[in-house]
Amino acid sequence: MQKKYKCFLFDLDGTLLDTAPEFLTCLNVLLKKNKKKSVSYEFVRNRVSDGVGRLIQDSFIIDENHSEFEELRNDLLTEYHKNYLLSKTFPGVDEFLSKLSKDRIDWMIVTNKPKKFFEDICQRFGWHKYAIAMVSPEDVNGKRKPNPASLDAALVKTSVKKEQSIYIGDNWRDIEAANNSGIDSALALYGYIDEKDASLLKPTSKINQITDLMNYI
Repeated sequence: MQKKYKCFLFDLDGTLLDTAPEFLTCLNVLLKKNKKKSVSYEFVRNRVSDGVGRLIQDSFIIDENHSEFEELRNDLLTEYHKNYLLSKTFPGVDEFLSKLSKDRIDWMIVTNKPKKFFEDICQRFGWHKYAIAMVSPEDVNGKRKPNPASLDAALVKTSVKKEQSIYIGDNWRDIEAANNSGIDSALALYGYIDEKDASLLKPTSKINQITDLMNYI
C-alpha cells in the first residue's frame, strides 16, 4: 500500500517545469557567438538538471577553474534571461498543484535555480499565492542541494511532521538532499534523468508522471 503524505516539496527544473527547450536555444546562441559547434536537445536534456555550470563545462569542454568559465556562465544566464518565461509545465503539473491547494495539503518549491528567475516564474504561474514556501540558494547563504539547508528552511514553514513529507525531484542531488534532510523522496522519471542514472539511485519511490502522486495523498 502506498504511503500517504501531508506535505509535498518539489524541485523546479525537470520536475514542475520543462526548461530544456529554452536552455537549448540559449546555449546554441552562445556557442554560435563563440564560433563553436551547436549541441542537440538530448545533450541539454541530460545535463540541465546539473545547472548552467555543467552546460558550459560540457559544451565548451572546460572546467570551472578555466579563466573564461565565469564569463561564459554569466553570458548563458544573460541569454536565458531573454526567454526563461517561455518554459511550460510538464503534463499534469497544474492540475496536481491545484488539487493540493484545493485539498489544503501543504506544498512547496525548493530549487537550485537563482532567485531572480525563480521568483518571476512563480509569479507567472501564480504559484506564489499557494505554495507555503519557495526556497532558492540565496535564502540559505548560497547553499545548494544536495546540502539539505534549503529543504530544512522550507520544512520550518509547515507544521507537518518530517515523516509525512516528501521531496519530488529528477536528479541525484534531489534524492541526496531529501536523505540528508531526513525525509522521503520520489524520483521523477519523466524529468531529465536518464535510465542508467535513475537505476543507480535509491529514492523512497519513483514516478512516471506527476499524476502518479495522486496515490500519495
